[in-house]
Amino acid sequence: MFKVLKHIAFILLVLSAIVCSGQGVRFQFYRTKACSTIEQLDTAYSLFKIPRVFDTSYTPKAGTVYLPVPGRYGIFSNGPLIDTVLDICDTGLFVFRFKEPDHGLYVTGAFDEPALYSRCDSLLNGYQEYHSPNGGLEMRGTFKGGYRMDSVVTFYPNGQTRKRVMRYTKVIIITEFDSLGHKISVDANQNKSFMTYRESHHEEFYPDGKIKRKESSVKQIKRMKEFYSNGRLKLIQTKNYRTEYYDNSLKKITWTWTNKRDHVSHSKDFTICKTEYDTAGLISRKTTY
Repeated sequence: MFKVLKHIAFILLVLSAIVCSGQGVRFQFYRTKACSTIEQLDTAYSLFKIPRVFDTSYTPKAGTVYLPVPGRYGIFSNGPLIDTVLDICDTGLFVFRFKEPDHGLYVTGAFDEPALYSRCDSLLNGYQEYHSPNGGLEMRGTFKGGYRMDSVVTFYPNGQTRKRVMRYTKVIIITEFDSLGHKISVDANQNKSFMTYRESHHEEFYPDGKIKRKESSVKQIKRMKEFYSNGRLKLIQTKNYRTEYYDNSLKKITWTWTNKRDHVSHSKDFTICKTEYDTAGLISRKTTY
């Protein structure tokens, strides 16, 4: 009986080692709060895959996140917005340490509330300017109870504008730049509360100023155009179809869809037709979903 128990214990030990070696990456997030020097293990955040996949959300258990594989991940948490891309290349324990800036845009945690500007946990009011230790301007704007009143501008260490947010009566325009002053993107959103229907427009640019992507959302219908760096159309999406193109302007893939309602049974039939083309422009496959 004793020998049997020894064999069982040995088998369990081997299986445990195999399971542990297959757990992938262990991740821990240590945060130092604004205007503080105390570092603490954070347990209220989530990780997501990059490019962003909304069904991949990894949350900590007892302060540790177990990721299935290495890769590129982003992090979402309350407090300041964290735009750091985590390049996790090896298995084992990956530790990310983050010192909150003393001032900036902070997520409140409530789903139906916008992020607010604060400094050391105090909401900003009036005209404010903040500088880096070397004297360079980091942010300036006018606020009321943490809300921006007209404009907020943030800067790179070299003095170039990083982001400019302009608030008008009916629209908010957000323009982002790279550290060389090239415009990256422009977003125009209706100036309404978070839970109210919004109309939005988005544009992205190549470093030479050419349009890379144009996107709009009106009445929950998404339309977009994307272009290659040579100016040729890469994809177009409307209310009824989406078409992708090779860089020689020939079609690559087309999707068309119909959304029909049976007025007798009140059932709905949503059908998607996908057509794929080879590099010569000939149809190679058709699929219906």
